[in-house]
Amino acid sequence: MQKLDDMEKQILELLQTDASLSSGEIAQRIGSSQSPVWRRINNFEKTGVIKRTVAVVDAKKLGFGIEVVVRIKMSEHARKTLSEFEQAICKFPQVQECQLLLGEIDFRLRVIAKNLDDYEEFLRLNLMQMQGVREIASSVVVRNVKDTRKIPLELL
Repeated sequence: MQKLDDMEKQILELLQTDASLSSGEIAQRIGSSQSPVWRRINNFEKTGVIKRTVAVVDAKKLGFGIEVVVRIKMSEHARKTLSEFEQAICKFPQVQECQLLLGEIDFRLRVIAKNLDDYEEFLRLNLMQMQGVREIASSVVVRNVKDTRKIPLELL
């Protein structure tokens, strides 16, 4: 775990809100010079604190009208079965997230689709055909109340 000083927390807070900010803009906002800000950002990237920088795209504006949370129970929990499922599920572009869980459910997926018919086709032709899948439960997301990847730095 990396300990952060106040400047580093401020830098990460700004970058989590707007990753397009330059080191000069960040330096100006936090009352520092550009050089130490750039060094810290570079260090965050080298050490993996900043994993990647991406644009967050609105799926609905591109025609993906629904989001579905899918809970999957496997028929067995052999390492090979789980590994094969993970490799296969990652090949489907509509699967936005896949999480291996402890508890009653083995995997939780977040899937996007154009509409319910599109999701049903994905479900029937892909998920229901996968080796080792015992049960599938789907819930259509009505509204995202909170949707963030922002790490709460104030809790450190």
